[in-house]
Amino acid sequence: MKPLNVDLNEGKGLSSWVLTSLRKAILDGHFEPGEKLDQALIASELSVSRTPIREALKVLESEGFVEIHSYRGVNISKITIEDIHNIYEIRWIIESEITRQATPLIPDAELNRLEGLLKENEYDHKSWGERWHYEVDQEFHGTIMGFCQNKLFRIILGDLNNRIMRVRLFALGQSGTHLEISDNEHIDILSAMKGHDAHKAARMMELHLRNSAARIEGYLK
Repeated sequence: MKPLNVDLNEGKGLSSWVLTSLRKAILDGHFEPGEKLDQALIASELSVSRTPIREALKVLESEGFVEIHSYRGVNISKITIEDIHNIYEIRWIIESEITRQATPLIPDAELNRLEGLLKENEYDHKSWGERWHYEVDQEFHGTIMGFCQNKLFRIILGDLNNRIMRVRLFALGQSGTHLEISDNEHIDILSAMKGHDAHKAARMMELHLRNSAARIEGYLK
């Protein structure tokens, strides 16, 4: 296991800090999928007792990041095709409706700003790194979501955010043209939104997320 690199000022309270630190370590690829965690070593590196470690692991298990086995310890969970399908099925159902609701409300200035980011991303993500693409992707979907009137949609997706983030970061690490394809699909969604065609924009968002799931599943296969 590689040494943990964490910020001792992060989080509100010890348990929250331990949870945030371990979650970030998993998302950053600090642990290998399937790796067994040495809880005593983690507690030593974080200078905490085993109690906040156990509490954090229970939360991470509920988020799908770890698997806790009685008498066999804790392992980092592997991303499966079923995980990808389940996460993206929820996304394409909810985000397509979010897009339909947001289309009449989102200002043209916001659509133009997103289009500018995507065009900048098209030329620069190779030199700036995949993380830049991730930030643009987050901004694209998050901005559209912000103009949806149904706040429960945002809450549901917020609860799934950590699972979604893990799959997205896994996809970023794969080689190929999937990042460029994803950007082009984003442009198609924006084009429908700029044309004030809410139903077409919703269909394009659903298609984009279905395609994204298929591309990521393909890497696992």
